Amino acid sequence: MNFFKKAGILLFIAVLLVSFAPYKGVFFQKKTPFTIIEKSYFYWVGGKKGTNGFKIQIVGTFNTTNLEFNTIYFQNRELKVVPNIHLDKFTLVGGYTTFNDEDILANDVKSNDDNSKKSSSDDIPFELEKDEAVLVYSISGRNHYYKISDIEQKETIYYP
Repeated sequence: MNFFKKAGILLFIAVLLVSFAPYKGVFFQKKTPFTIIEKSYFYWVGGKKGTNGFKIQIVGTFNTTNLEFNTIYFQNRELKVVPNIHLDKFTLVGGYTTFNDEDILANDVKSNDDNSKKSSSDDIPFELEKDEAVLVYSISGRNHYYKISDIEQKETIYYP
């Protein structure tokens, strides 16, 4: 009986430790304090060779006061969000730009050789399709993750 008592105590402690261990995976929220009305992105191409990028825009409404939008993960990039909030409506814009100037690259090829390999794509903790994004938002300082699917691709814009 002494053996069963010790085994029971060890089993209880193991269950207790596992239940309080932090979850390493990402948990996507099903219910959010906001509703997304519109979600779209577009590519743009600049007049100089190697100058291009994309912008993503998310429009929605919310019903809480202590809501902050932090980051959008989209197309293998971590994008900082620029929120525009008016009354109960928000617009989030994020973007990525590449700018290659051959004169700058010619002078700094040796010093930036390792950095160029790293900057070609960010390591993000999600497997996302081309039209999917993860929006990171916080309520009272605690981060939450919301996966957005079926983001509409708009027409590419060409700048002179």
